[in-house]
Amino acid sequence: MNILLVFVKVLMLLGAILCIGVLFFGYLKYLKKTRYPNWKFPDYISVGYAEYLYNKFIKKNVKKITEERSETNTKKA
Repeated sequence: MNILLVFVKVLMLLGAILCIGVLFFGYLKYLKKTRYPNWKFPDYISVGYAEYLYNKFIKKNVKKITEERSETNTKKA
């Protein structure tokens, strides 16, 4: 009987968390409608901007990491 009671309590807890989540996100939606009706959240970025960010940040880091690894490999040998 204790296992059934624990199972029921877990289900009640999950239900309570779900209800709190629905209330929280409903309140956020209400705030968005009343205070920020024309808010445009970017769902995507353009390909050109993604390439720019890749070249600016990621490509430099990859070069540095590969140079550091090659230097440590030559020092070990």
